[in-house]
Amino acid sequence: MLAPMLALWSPTVLGQAGQAEITGEVRDPDGAAIARARVVATEIQTNMYQQAATDTSGSYILTKLRPGSYQITVEAQGFKRYARGGITVATGERIRLDFELVVGNLSEDITVTADAPLLRTETGGLGQVINHRTIVDLPLNGRNFISLVPLSAGVALPPASFFPRINGGRPRTNEYLFDGISVLQPEPGQVAFFPIIDAIQEFKVEVNNPLAEFGRFNGGVINLTTKSGTNQFHGSVFEFFRNEMLNARNLFAPATAANPNKPLFRRNQFGFVFGGPIRKDKTFFFGDYQGTRQSVGRVLISTVPTIMQRQGVFTEPIGGRVIPIYDPATTRPGTAGGTTRTHFGNNSIPTNRFDPVAAQLLGR
Repeated sequence: MLAPMLALWSPTVLGQAGQAEITGEVRDPDGAAIARARVVATEIQTNMYQQAATDTSGSYILTKLRPGSYQITVEAQGFKRYARGGITVATGERIRLDFELVVGNLSEDITVTADAPLLRTETGGLGQVINHRTIVDLPLNGRNFISLVPLSAGVALPPASFFPRINGGRPRTNEYLFDGISVLQPEPGQVAFFPIIDAIQEFKVEVNNPLAEFGRFNGGVINLTTKSGTNQFHGSVFEFFRNEMLNARNLFAPATAANPNKPLFRRNQFGFVFGGPIRKDKTFFFGDYQGTRQSVGRVLISTVPTIMQRQGVFTEPIGGRVIPIYDPATTRPGTAGGTTRTHFGNNSIPTNRFDPVAAQLLGR
């Protein structure tokens, strides 16, 4: 009974790597630190908030912030209430916001609308955020966001490879975090699943010097945040298709009277995303679904033996010349070292040297 009781009692442990932080200092007009000031970050779309109090040095830190747009309010006894809107935080970002309060009553407000400074001083990591609009607007074959990772500097997608190479590292040594949870299978370096494109809020590619919280990898970090519900109902329905009528014909499969049609290729990817409030300002939901239906006809190009080659006669030129055929049963040491063999007369293999099974296959 002890394990179930502990499971019920244990507090919720949230992934940290996919969330954002805001830190800074609160001071008065003379530059002195203001202790016990109340700093509150309120997410605009949900009215959910995080709060912190400044210490004796005037410093504060707000953690566990979901990526999005926030309003920051600062209150301290003997000072006017300060409100700053338009603050946008991204996945895995840590930004600094310092505040200078004006002496006055708490009933008086000072409101400022301005985003955080572009200069990031709280972390030495390098990376780039790919936002939702970019994710859904750019064309993606198969609707997989991995194709967008090379939009970040220092990232390449090697030929014939599904996974990116970050800062020259091997593709299988990257870390993949979805909402702060690792989805990487270390062996053989695959990703367990990929979220639906329309359900991705944004993702950040950490290419160099990431924080210590990003461990267990040698390459880079793809840090992804999925959407959540808000105080407004929102969603979309989608279908993407491919059809052979829109494809170019295979170069090696020209149209003929017997087969004028292009090879079959039909793919339908369809689904929906939908979210909203269950209890306004308190509880939200978000759901998504995607289905894929695909029919493909493949064109295969193979080299088969000619009629003469089936009879053991190799006198037809290949690539503009006749390739000599040697008898493997006559292999012997060469006069100048190595080995030598005797050339088949008329470049033809006697039929009595054919393997019986091969002869049966050639006769079909």
